[in-house]
Amino acid sequence: MTSRSEATDTTPLPHSIALREAENDLQTLRGRLRTVAEFIHNPAHDFAARHALALSLGLPAPTPAAARQTKEASR
Repeated sequence: MTSRSEATDTTPLPHSIALREAENDLQTLRGRLRTVAEFIHNPAHDFAARHALALSLGLPAPTPAAARQTKEASR
């Protein structure tokens, strides 16, 4: 059985520190992925560049309809 002082110890365990760091890294990566996805689906940017980026990252590609709407709006 553990002693009372061991049961009330609040020192984080090494695996909990590593888990917290991994969760922070994952949150950072999700934020970056969200930024990239917003860029890919923003019709204000060049369609070919957005399409190539999506394909190289394995993300859903933007639709050409959005590219046509942007060209028509700029006329």
